[in-house]
Amino acid sequence: MSSDDGGKNAPLPRMSRQDAQTWAAHFTQSMARSAGVGIQEKSIDPQFHNCIGKHDEVVNDGRFDLTYRAEARLAPSLQGSAVARIRDDLKKRGYQITSFRDDNSVQPAVVLQAYSPDQHFSVDVSGYTSPDVLDFAVSTPCLIPPGAKQEKL
Repeated sequence: MSSDDGGKNAPLPRMSRQDAQTWAAHFTQSMARSAGVGIQEKSIDPQFHNCIGKHDEVVNDGRFDLTYRAEARLAPSLQGSAVARIRDDLKKRGYQITSFRDDNSVQPAVVLQAYSPDQHFSVDVSGYTSPDVLDFAVSTPCLIPPGAKQEKL
């Protein structure tokens, strides 16, 4: 990697789309267990996207990112403490907490945003008072499938 490309051609983490989705589902279930809720299966929405570079660069080597969304029902009065438990578990695992809010005067009333400095993925959990929903989102960094030849930007 040369110093003039800003690291944009550094090797990407390798993972298949199926493995990324399986991992995101497992991680979301782990957060739900920490919160003491069950994920509503019909709410699960994996969204795959082609990676786009900082200056709108696009290559066709199969690279992608994933935003995995799911919801759980939880009464608003329980959301703050549930999301605080998730926050505490993430801290123990080395995540950086970038935002936490528990304030019923705004929507969403409860917000947790965290980032993994080692694995470069982010987590967002939001609690809404109407309907009584916790929204989970896990976003991966740009990944490339195993066996694909990484093109240069």
